[in-house]
Amino acid sequence: MVNLQQILSFIFISLFLFPGQGRGQNSEKADNLFEEEQVQGITLGVNFEGPIGRFFDTDRSAFSAVTHINLSPGWFFRGEAGFENLVFSAENAEERNFRYESNGSFVKAGLLYDFFSVDEVGNNDNIFVGINYGFAFQEHRSGGYTIENDYWGDFHDSESAYLMNTHWLEVSAGPRTELFKNFYMGWTVNLKVKILQDNARELQPYSVPGFGNGDNTVNVGFSYVLEYMIPWKK
Repeated sequence: MVNLQQILSFIFISLFLFPGQGRGQNSEKADNLFEEEQVQGITLGVNFEGPIGRFFDTDRSAFSAVTHINLSPGWFFRGEAGFENLVFSAENAEERNFRYESNGSFVKAGLLYDFFSVDEVGNNDNIFVGINYGFAFQEHRSGGYTIENDYWGDFHDSESAYLMNTHWLEVSAGPRTELFKNFYMGWTVNLKVKILQDNARELQPYSVPGFGNGDNTVNVGFSYVLEYMIPWKK
């Protein structure tokens, strides 16, 4: 289990790796300029983590939509919702000694802080650090599995479909840049810590939508987002 010290270390490393100036290092004039010039609005975008992941795991299909909302200068709400379907191919089922199917959805919501500030008028780039809460519900089943035993002989069984829920906390960090007016590209590294899961004792999920490997308490993920901002204030 990851403790508070490890999470804080992750945030520190993220701050160290990403170039830029913190708000505390800028002059009062630059801060005032930032507050006056920062565009406020809501973004609608797509996280390409799922489609990119399909190149590495053809059994899995996933998609999610992302939004950011300016709450105040420097603070953003982040929301994400998506789905994941997983069906083992015949080849993978034979290799892993079990057949598996899962389909489910997830939502994530949290706060981001933008500590990147420059005195360049019209610069809407960001470097985010934040924390999110994630929740996933899925239905999964095993059409058949084999437990090999040389002494007693192999055991064969199956598990019928049932629903389960997973909750986790997620620390994220990464940059976002405005490619052209109101169109943004960004990526984040996400440290995910499972805090609660029900019904897993019957059948451990191979993958949890939005969280990743179901065997792990801690997962590290990567998000790549393209989004468009609908401004309401400048």
